[in-house]
Amino acid sequence: MTFSQFQATYHLSLNQQQQQAVQTLDGPVLLLAVPGSGKTTVLVCRIGYMVLAQGIPPQSVLTMTYTISAAQDMRQRFATIFGAEYAKRLEFRTINGVCSRIIACYERMTGRKAYTLMEDGREQSALISNLYHQHTQEYATESTIKSIQTAITYAKNQMLRDEELDQVEVDGVEFPALYRAYNQALQQQQKMDYDDQMVYARKILRLCPPVLQYFQQRYRYLCVDEAQDTSKIQHSIISMLAHSHQNLFLVGDEDQSIYGFRAAYPQALLHFQRTYPAAKILYMETNYRSTREIVSAAQTFIEKNVNRHPKHMVSTGRTGPNIRAIPVWDRKSQYTYLTRMAKQSSQPMAILYRDNDSAIPLIDLFQRQGIPYSCRQVDCGFFSHKVVRDIGNIIRFASQPQNGALFLDIYYKLGAGISRVAAIEAIDRCAGEGMTILEFLSQCSMLSPWSRKQCAALQTHLNHLVAQPAHQAIHRIVHYMGYGRYLEERGGDVRKAEILEALGQYEATPQDLLERLRTLYHLMREGGSEAPENIILSTIHSSKGLEYPNVVLMDVLDGILPQVSASEGEEDFDLYQEERRLFYVAMTRAKDTLWVLTFRSDLLTSCFAKELFPEPNSEIHKSRMQTMTTAPGEKLHHKKYGWGTVLNRVGDIMTVSFPSVGEKKLSLSTAIKNNLISVKREGCPK
Repeated sequence: MTFSQFQATYHLSLNQQQQQAVQTLDGPVLLLAVPGSGKTTVLVCRIGYMVLAQGIPPQSVLTMTYTISAAQDMRQRFATIFGAEYAKRLEFRTINGVCSRIIACYERMTGRKAYTLMEDGREQSALISNLYHQHTQEYATESTIKSIQTAITYAKNQMLRDEELDQVEVDGVEFPALYRAYNQALQQQQKMDYDDQMVYARKILRLCPPVLQYFQQRYRYLCVDEAQDTSKIQHSIISMLAHSHQNLFLVGDEDQSIYGFRAAYPQALLHFQRTYPAAKILYMETNYRSTREIVSAAQTFIEKNVNRHPKHMVSTGRTGPNIRAIPVWDRKSQYTYLTRMAKQSSQPMAILYRDNDSAIPLIDLFQRQGIPYSCRQVDCGFFSHKVVRDIGNIIRFASQPQNGALFLDIYYKLGAGISRVAAIEAIDRCAGEGMTILEFLSQCSMLSPWSRKQCAALQTHLNHLVAQPAHQAIHRIVHYMGYGRYLEERGGDVRKAEILEALGQYEATPQDLLERLRTLYHLMREGGSEAPENIILSTIHSSKGLEYPNVVLMDVLDGILPQVSASEGEEDFDLYQEERRLFYVAMTRAKDTLWVLTFRSDLLTSCFAKELFPEPNSEIHKSRMQTMTTAPGEKLHHKKYGWGTVLNRVGDIMTVSFPSVGEKKLSLSTAIKNNLISVKREGCPK
């Protein structure tokens, strides 16, 4: 059957680039497909062309996908176009599923029994929790366990060596030691986790030639979807399976690689021709999803990344409104704006954000005002996070000032210089003395005069915050009771406190806020209404592969999106490029309209938003920024604060020490725009 006959028989309408991809069957091929270009359709049609037009036996074709649902969807799409009979004979599997078959084959050939797969996630969580307690003498929260699980997946998928493993960090635990103890416990129990399936499958293919030869002979053609999300160990396994026939077809787009935290390895796409010298690189560059305005803005944005193939995404010519900036004052006001927007919306609208924390204040307001919504793949880790737990315990201690268990959890986090010995002494004696724990410590001779004074001040703060509006109480805890300084010194996530403060605006007391958190936890577990709703809340990661008529991007501010700033360090540079890819993926979910919430303060507005919506005279300001030196030690003059010394600069933010007011963080772009600073030498102090 010729290709023209194939297209006519199955009523296929493919553009020139799609046709080339479908007909290129032999040898290593990398198909780079931009968002909305129909990659799944092309992959399915290519398999149909192989089997129905070229006579390739369906059982010799193995198609690997990222998730089980994607494999099922691809099989169904094949059946819809080409019929169920051939669909049943084809293999659509996840790479984990293929690894499971490799292990089973090894068992049959050698008569040896493999370790038991730990299929119940609760079993893995329990093991990690026990090991965490052994290493830290503390109990792991739900969010901590999830962080450790993610780090374990990363380590195994990246095939980290010992020296690389030592660089992996998880807050609150020495991860390398826990990781080694975890693997040792699995071996002692003769069990393996899902990531171990790949570790053992790769080892089998390397050390047991009969198993490798069996799979190489069985599958002459390998197809891999979402190749940009494939990890280093997965690419290694795929390479071994394809080594004999070299008929490997990878479909992906490094511009859409956003799972670095799960060990996605887009470098494999960039180095494809180095790995396979005879490889062909094909492109699908027409976006059938979005308007010309969205496609143009997204293409200009992603071109700023360095490590990418030279793809140029184009639209079909369909026009729509320009992408729009929606300026708000701060994070709190954006929640109010989005609530009003959701109320007035008569068309489907997706509100996208970087992480699930962003959705919590929205869900709170939507529930209060009866706005129906649905929420994709909710993560409730916020409610058990250490920062949320700490602040909750400080609030509880304010109402229970003689509770020793609560005090032992928080005393060293409030910057009062309290020793553990003194804390235990106070717990033991305060009840008998008729005092609160902090009142006892304010008179305790074991502490320095300064510490006694701090304890008295903390007790005063606790007395006040009990009856304060909740948002004021949170602000007091973070900014006046030392907890914010504790987080800053340990690299803690102070943005969790910002979420609590936003939620606290609607609660009369801190205790009311704690009760509201319990309600919100259950609301988020439910995920919103079961019926289809106009308003969809989703992380950008969960929206990948989907599309929406109207998209709003929220929390677009430095520190969240992007999470890291551009720097000369190679590690930060790679992370920053992934942040740009994440924003690009978010932009290209929109079909018709795209709105981006921006912030009026330059200290908040994301550098990404500034790229999309440059201000008038921005080129002049940019030129002044490039010519003005702001290196550490440089002297500059501020119209309000006088002469000062630059301490450091990170991106647009510089820290300057002024004799008149101390250290100040300044936005360089704002200061230049408003003519607030200069580096003239006249009158400069020595």
